[in-house]
Amino acid sequence: KMSTQVTNEKVDKKYYVVLMLVHMGNSVWLVPQDNGSLAWSNEFCDTQPFFSYEEAKSVVESHFLQTFGFIGSYKIIELTYEELLDFEILTDN
Repeated sequence: KMSTQVTNEKVDKKYYVVLMLVHMGNSVWLVPQDNGSLAWSNEFCDTQPFFSYEEAKSVVESHFLQTFGFIGSYKIIELTYEELLDFEILTDN
């Protein structure tokens, strides 16, 4: 049995992407931009991860309040680095 030693801490790191319901039957992936703003995409591969659950939660809730005036339905999904690669969600961090 081969033992694989992993020296890269990315492997243990968790990443968080957010699915947000914007209209009945219409949900979008949140895409945090480098300048701090947020875009929406229908494509999962366009999404960009947050680096903590708390950050993802506070960003999506304040985005809901600013955009719609209330906090609607959303789902935060935890991914591993391997899953980011599998889904071709590229991140520099």
